[in-house]
Amino acid sequence: MNKLSRQHKFLSLGLFMAMVCLLALLAQRTQAVSSAGLPADELFLLRHGPAEMTPAGVISGEGTAAGSSFQFAPIINSEPETGVSNCRYGITTLGNDQVGKVDDLGSGAYLDFGWRAIAASNGAQYLPLVVVKGDRDASGNYLHTYTVSPRIDITDPSDPDGLRFWLGVYPGYLWFVGNEVDRGPDPGGTTSLQGDLYPEDYARAYNEVYQYIKQYDTKARVAVSGLVQVTPGRLQYLDLVWAAHIEEFGYPMPVDVWNMHLYILPEVNPAGEPNGIANVALGTNPALGRRESGGNAALCALSEVYCYAEHDDMNVFAEQVVAMRTWMKNHGERNKPLILSEYSLLYPYVVDGSTCFIQDEYGQCFTPQRVQNFLTASFNYLDSATSASLGYPLDNNRLIQQWIWFSVNNQNYAGSVSNLYNHDNDGNLTTLRQLGEMFISRTNGQAATRNLLPDKAATPVVFLNGAASVSAPIWVTFRNNGNTQIATPFQVTFYSNSTLTSVIGSATVTPQPSVFGCATVDYKANVTWTNLVAGKHRYWAKVDSQNVIVESNEGDNVIQGYVLVDPDQIRLPVISRSGNN
Repeated sequence: MNKLSRQHKFLSLGLFMAMVCLLALLAQRTQAVSSAGLPADELFLLRHGPAEMTPAGVISGEGTAAGSSFQFAPIINSEPETGVSNCRYGITTLGNDQVGKVDDLGSGAYLDFGWRAIAASNGAQYLPLVVVKGDRDASGNYLHTYTVSPRIDITDPSDPDGLRFWLGVYPGYLWFVGNEVDRGPDPGGTTSLQGDLYPEDYARAYNEVYQYIKQYDTKARVAVSGLVQVTPGRLQYLDLVWAAHIEEFGYPMPVDVWNMHLYILPEVNPAGEPNGIANVALGTNPALGRRESGGNAALCALSEVYCYAEHDDMNVFAEQVVAMRTWMKNHGERNKPLILSEYSLLYPYVVDGSTCFIQDEYGQCFTPQRVQNFLTASFNYLDSATSASLGYPLDNNRLIQQWIWFSVNNQNYAGSVSNLYNHDNDGNLTTLRQLGEMFISRTNGQAATRNLLPDKAATPVVFLNGAASVSAPIWVTFRNNGNTQIATPFQVTFYSNSTLTSVIGSATVTPQPSVFGCATVDYKANVTWTNLVAGKHRYWAKVDSQNVIVESNEGDNVIQGYVLVDPDQIRLPVISRSGNN
């Protein structure tokens, strides 16, 4: 057996047995939190999410969950405005012991593929995830139903087995619905440790979870599952989900935040058959799958082939980002945030005599130096990639709003080459790796920025109903598109003139615990405008009207709206056109 064929055999059998072990580990963690209930002696921290800001203050939700004796404590940061918490740079934490490293790393966002992580001491944004899993019968046949954890058939707000309880723990938070739902079992298998949902099944599951979340927390935000990667086959899966949702419910998927994973992994073997690596997305055409090279480096130039050597190729990396943003634009979703919620290198580096266990088509190993180069190159790209035609306008046309590295430490399972920390024989975290030092250097090397940007302004229509005047609620939504959360209270003031001298009213924003950055979450402030007569009444709102927050751009804080009172009585001007113009 020649070296390349031996290498290919190892990749197909050895590496991805390790990947299966990774998925088993994640599944075990998920099962543990979804079935064990809430230990009576375990104290979780209540992280208050964004609440609607009113002139009277903020609905904070502090105290005890309704009907429950289980106590939660609010987050209190001693120096919330000075600690490093860069929301652009997120991290996967596989266990609450790893959450303690979020602060050390300067990361401003973290997820754990579940919904019960403790709070990070630097106030980083926690991203909880609702697990959705396709059901099968005893023979492994698809039932085209699904199981949701935490459960959505429970409406008791005091029951920790139900999602409603956790919506109370994380009010106003951003929730992911599912994880890699497109990935089914390996060829010949009947079980999958990932979402395992056909497109039409995920469309129904997403809608049901979305409606449940919005019913019990109108301020919560919802994101779709990240797929394994963004390839033609995976985009077909998204197309099928989108079409199935419209057919089933009569309208497009209501998505607050889009989500993607980015790996460069072959989906079919050289013969075009589904493999045990990325596999073919459920319900899609295998002919769209990215092929393995079979160890032939000459095939790496073909777009339909994903060589192992391309696992860290930044050109292919950028292609996937652009492909996702292009899909969003083509479906009318450009003006939404996009999070890259999982990426890194998965192929391991294990010394094997004078060489290594895994080599790519050019005989190169996935050495620590290679991973370090990829971390630097990917960070450089993600931190600078913009597009005037594809990017998110409320975030300076950035293509990606947040990116989350996998992981703090996954022990010796798939992705261990990308661990930021070492571990001992018992799996306990020990010393920081050089890769982790590079992560810290990046987060600490960037200036903390905060920038409050208005998003939308209310345009209500009200009627006098015989009265001389009427009142109208007016509001503005805004985001923080800086890289750091805001924990200091500030005001939003509404004016009746463009020079901002005639005050209608003000709302005090008291963050609970923060106005998170990276423009992924919107916040709302409102007042009531009184004594309005028939006509169109313009107003202007300024976010941080007292200039309490030091912002990267102090000139983009004002937005304009209007109120229509008795529109039937408003006389519109007559416009005539003369000439040929």
